[in-house]
Amino acid sequence: MPCATVFRLVGSACLQDVKAHHRGARNGDTVAVHQTRVALTRFRAAIAFFGPMVEDPEWTRLKSELKWLNAYLGATRDLDVAIGNAPRERLFRTARAESQRQLRRALTSDRYRRWFKDIVDWVNHGPWSHMSDHRLVRLRASPACEYHARRLAGWHEKLVKRSRGLQGMGGRKQHRVRLASKRLRYAIEFSEDVLPKDDFARWRAIVKQLRKAQQILGELHDAEAARALAAELQQRIKTSRAGRQRKPLELLDKKEKERLLQRAAVAYRRIAA
Repeated sequence: MPCATVFRLVGSACLQDVKAHHRGARNGDTVAVHQTRVALTRFRAAIAFFGPMVEDPEWTRLKSELKWLNAYLGATRDLDVAIGNAPRERLFRTARAESQRQLRRALTSDRYRRWFKDIVDWVNHGPWSHMSDHRLVRLRASPACEYHARRLAGWHEKLVKRSRGLQGMGGRKQHRVRLASKRLRYAIEFSEDVLPKDDFARWRAIVKQLRKAQQILGELHDAEAARALAAELQQRIKTSRAGRQRKPLELLDKKEKERLLQRAAVAYRRIAA
C-alpha cells in the first residue's frame, strides 16, 4: 500500500472521530471533549509522521485554525482534569461553565464548519497529493511498510535520547518528553495494519511501556497544571474584588513526585532496550 493511501486512511479516521464526538463536545460532555482532543492529537501525529510528503501551504493555514480550536478544547479539558483531581475546588467549576460556553460558540461557528470541511477535503485531495517534485512523488508512492519502519525507528531513537536524565529535568522538559511519547505511541498504533506481524510485535511491547510512562508523566503534569490554574483563577478574583488569600493547591508532595519519576524512568529504560 502506498504512503499516500495510508495517510488518507489515518487522517480520515481521526477526523471521523472528531465528527462523531462533535455533538457531545458541543454540549459539554467531558468524555466527548477528551475524545475530540485525542482525535486531533492523533491527527497532528499523523501529519508529523507523514510530514515530508504532506506539509504544504494549505496545511499551514489549516494548522493555524486548528490551533484556534484547540485553545478552546484545551482550556475546557484542563478544567475537567482539574475538577477530577480537586472536586471541591469551586473555582474550577465556575471557570468550567464559562469555558464550555466559549467552546460551544466555537464548535457551532461558521469558522469551525468551514475549517472542518476544508481539512477533510485537504486530507483527500489537497495540494500535497499532486505536488510534482520528484522526491515527493516518490515518497507518496513508496511502500508504506518501508516508510513506517524507517520513521518509527527514527522517532524511537529520538525519544530514547530525549528521555535520558528524566528525573533531573524540569517540568517543561518532562512534558515535552511526554508529548513525544504520545506521538510515538500514536504512530505505532496506526502502523499496525502496515507492518508485518513479526515486526509489529516489538513495537507492541514498546507501546505498553509508552502508555505507562505517558500516564505517569501525565499525572505529574496534571497536578502542576491544576496548581497553576488554581493560582491563576484566584488571582483573577483578587484583581476583580477583594478576596482572602488561599494556600496554594498541592496535589502531590515531593516524595510522591520522586516515586512517580522513578517509575517513569524504568519505563523509558525498557523502551530503550
